[in-house]
Amino acid sequence: MIVLLGVVGCGGTKEEPKTPESTVKATKVEPAPTATPTTTETKAEEKAEKKAEKAEEKAEKKAEKKKSAKEVVTASGAVFMFSLADSEGAKKAVDEDCGKKAKKDDKKLESCKKDAEAAGANEGIRFEKDDKGDWYWVSFGKEKDKEVVYNKVKFTVGDEAEGKLTLKPEGKDQGKKAMKTLPKEVVLEVPDESTVVMQDPKKGKLVYKKK
Repeated sequence: MIVLLGVVGCGGTKEEPKTPESTVKATKVEPAPTATPTTTETKAEEKAEKKAEKAEEKAEKKAEKKKSAKEVVTASGAVFMFSLADSEGAKKAVDEDCGKKAKKDDKKLESCKKDAEAAGANEGIRFEKDDKGDWYWVSFGKEKDKEVVYNKVKFTVGDEAEGKLTLKPEGKDQGKKAMKTLPKEVVLEVPDESTVVMQDPKKGKLVYKKK
C-alpha cells in the first residue's frame, strides 16, 4: 500500500503579511491661482493709457504752437471786431442809456439795444505797418456802409509778457475822433489767438474778437 504523504514545509521562511495600501490617496495641495485681469479690464486700461498719451501729446503741441501776444497782434491782416456781449462795462453803459431813452417802453428798450449791438459789431481794431516800418493802432467803424477811421495812432512795442503787450503811443492821433491827449501806454491783454482786450477809462474792459 502506497501512502502519499503530504509535504509540509517545515522550517520554511514565513511570508510577511503585506501592508494594505491606503484607500485614500494623498491630495496634492496646489498653490492658489494668481488673479489675472479680465479681457474687459485689460482693454479699459489700454484705452485709458492711450487717452492719457493723446492728451499729453495734444498739450505739448499746443504749447509749441502757442503764439506770443506780439505775434497775435502784429499778424499780417489780423482784424479784431468789438464784442459788446463780452464787454461788461460797455454793455452796462448801453443798458443804462437805452433804459433812459426807452422810458419803460419795452419795445423801445429792445430796439435801442439791438441798434447799439449792431453798431458795435461794425467797430474794430487792427495794427498796421506802413512802408517805413512804423506801426499804427487803428480803431474803425462804419457810417453809411463805409469804413471810418476813428483813431490812428503810431506806436512802438514796450514790455511784453505772457498774454500781454504794452504799446507806447507816439505823435498825434490821426483819426476822425482823435484823442487830444494820448495815453502814456496802452496795455493789451491777449488771452488767446483770437481775442484782444483793452481797458477804456470810461467804458471799462473792451473785448475784441478776431474776424
